[in-house]
Amino acid sequence: MESVLRRLENGEVEEVRATARELLRKNRDDPEGWFLMGMVSQYKKNGDYALECFERALYLEKTGKYHKAKGMSHIGLFEFEEAAEELKKALEMNKDADSHFMLSIALMFLKDEEANGQMVEAYKINPSKTKEMLKDFFDTFFKNDESIPESEKKEMLRKLMG
Repeated sequence: MESVLRRLENGEVEEVRATARELLRKNRDDPEGWFLMGMVSQYKKNGDYALECFERALYLEKTGKYHKAKGMSHIGLFEFEEAAEELKKALEMNKDADSHFMLSIALMFLKDEEANGQMVEAYKINPSKTKEMLKDFFDTFFKNDESIPESEKKEMLRKLMG
């Protein structure tokens, strides 16, 4: 999943889409083709279609990667209960920092007490990756928020990078 994200971030969107189309041209029931098409759609901010693609991939093959992708898609659509459900399924199949982190975010929006525990699990698995994801989260949601005083932002960032 990370390699696909890296390729998308490196501007290889059309190449990933072409790979997905080729896989699906050869076999309309290729779960990896649907997964790749979903990743491209998610990257292009077409969350509804991405969700459809991930659901199709999961219908064809149940993997932690596909559950994680679907959970992330639900987060992008602000569907936090659905996201938490999918991310829990992903974690049943594969314990990874990304899934714990994303589950923590979904649970945080749901005001669930378990959010902190999931963040701790992410940190235990991969401290540097968790710090990187926290920094990205900060940059996305708080960095440019004019309602938060700069002194509070600096303190939050200091704690995150601690």
